[in-house]
Order: sequence, then C-alpha cells, then structure tokens
Amino acid sequence: MDAEAIIIGAGPAGATVALNLAPFRKVLLVDPAPAPEQRIGESIPGAARRLLADMGLLDQFLADSHTPRHALRSAWGDPTPVVRDSIADPDGHGWQIDRRLFEDRLRAAARARGASAVTARAIAVRRESEGFAVTLDRPKGVDVRARLIIDASGRRSRLGTATRTRRGKLSCAWLRASGVTLPAGVVQIEAEAEGWWYCSALPAGEGLLAFHTDSDLPAAKTAATPRALLRRARALPMLGALLGDAAWNAPETGYCAAHSAWPESPVREGWIATGDAALACDPLSAQGLFNALYFGLSAAEAANRWLDGEASALDDYARDVASVRSHFLRAESAWYALERRWADAPFWKRRHTV
Repeated sequence: MDAEAIIIGAGPAGATVALNLAPFRKVLLVDPAPAPEQRIGESIPGAARRLLADMGLLDQFLADSHTPRHALRSAWGDPTPVVRDSIADPDGHGWQIDRRLFEDRLRAAARARGASAVTARAIAVRRESEGFAVTLDRPKGVDVRARLIIDASGRRSRLGTATRTRRGKLSCAWLRASGVTLPAGVVQIEAEAEGWWYCSALPAGEGLLAFHTDSDLPAAKTAATPRALLRRARALPMLGALLGDAAWNAPETGYCAAHSAWPESPVREGWIATGDAALACDPLSAQGLFNALYFGLSAAEAANRWLDGEASALDDYARDVASVRSHFLRAESAWYALERRWADAPFWKRRHTV
C-alpha cells in the first residue's frame, strides 16, 4: 500500500497528524500496537480546549470520562504547600484524562476521516527518487512508499537523524493503583533532595504516584521495587499523609525515560518530526499531551502545504517548533531555580548550573 504521507507512530501526535491530514491526502498510519497501550502522561491543560475545538474533537472529549483538574498543590521551594487554583487561568481548568481512551478516540477519528492504518513496526526507511520506502516487519520485509515521512515515534526516535540533543538523565518510576482515595481535581507536586514527586487522582477511582530523579543517582535504585518507592513516598512531609491506602501496596508499576530531548532539526526534505520526536519536554512542564496535539496539527498543515508544492512549509514548521523549544527551556530553568533547599545535592546542582 502506498500513500502520500506515511506517519510512523500512532500515539497522540501521530494520530493527530493523521486525523487532520487524512481529509486531504492519502495517509498511512504505522504502529506496532493494534490499540493504545497503557502509559502515563494524563494531564492536559485548559488551553487544549481550543485545539480540540479546532479539530472537531471537543464535544466527544467533554462527553468522555475525563475529570476536571481545578488546582495544583505544590511544595516547591518551601515546605509549606501552595495551592494555585485554575480559576485564575484564562483558559479555565484542565483535565486528568483516561489516557488510553483519549488515544483510542484520536485513532478512531483518524480512521473515520480516511486514514489507513497497519499494525507493524517500521524497521528501515530509505530514500528513493520519488520519496521514501519504509520496510515493515509485518508482513515481513514488505515495503510501503510515500513522498513524505512523518516521524511520530517518540522521545527516542532515531528514524530521522543521528544527532539528537539530550538534556540530562531524568527518569520516572511510577505506581498506579485502583480504589485509592486522593483529593479530586488536584495535582500535587513535592520536591525532595534527590528529585521530585507527582501525585494525582485519575478517572475511575485510580491514582498515580511518580518519582522523578536522575538515572545515575543513588535515589534511582529506589525505583527498582514498588515497596521501596512507596516507603520513600510515605516519608514525604506533604504527600506521605495521602498514601496510607492499602491499595497502594499492590499497584501497577512502570519506569520510563523523562529527560528533555530534540533533534538537530525537526525537518528535512520530505521528512517531519512531530510530538516527542520533535521536542520531548521534562514532565514538570506538563506540556507533553498539549505539545502532541499542537505539533500534530501544525505538522499536518505543513505537510499538506509541502505536498502542494510550497517549499517553505517545512521551514515554517521548524521555526514554530524552535519557538516552542526556546520558551520551554527558559521556563524549565526558571522552575528549577525556584527550589534552593538542597542546592548542594547533585540533582538540584545539575539543574542550577545549566
């Protein structure tokens, strides 16, 4: 099967490109998983409301079981928690979403708007005279061809470039439990000497607890077992009091990279990176899902213009991504600069000297 654009990766960014490009172009969406997998990253800001409306997705989103997020409670820079209410946000409240349902809706919208999809892994990409050939592992060795490749394969993408800037060694160990009691509508952040914690209620009575530290620091060993992770969390001055439920003792667990990363350029002739493949942000920014939607929409517009023969379309997209990256890096430095209680600890010292 050939197409005008092949999108590699059907996560939030890849599916968003597909649903916006498919009404105008022949699009093929390639992903090794037939359905969205369970992943963390469930916070989406109120500003996403405008993007969802622009893409015709807002009514379905509001009808689903996502829960409003009305406040951020944080112990950051000071042991006394501070609450920031979303009533002061001009975009209104955000949401804690059912991540798998959200991704499933995006994929369904892409298919409904005409995108084709195959369940396969792209194992090789090579340039040909009229575009690219992508070799799939299922059926083994089959090639599909397109003029344009859109790389939505995530933070560790190696499809488009061998040069990728990696900022730090941040990692995330997480616990997800059902039937826990946490304050509804509140995201909680707490800093400690060797990193920072995130805790939130999720839809359907679930809760998520995540610890972020550098993978080469002694604290990372805590992530090796859920019991050690929970013991460390229960000793926290702020979050510790919320984690007494026995349900936390038998959670689902996971570990993933969380460092910021980006390619030398998010475009080259006939190739666009989007989502985390274009710019993966430290999760403290809470911008992952929003960027996936924004970059996905922007990449779809650039792809359509480029396929129409507008040579400048990809450069315009690259400038857009660079602007977002510049803003993110300034904000990231400012956030970490606010926490000075453990200025000599390696985790914080590294962030204060960037």
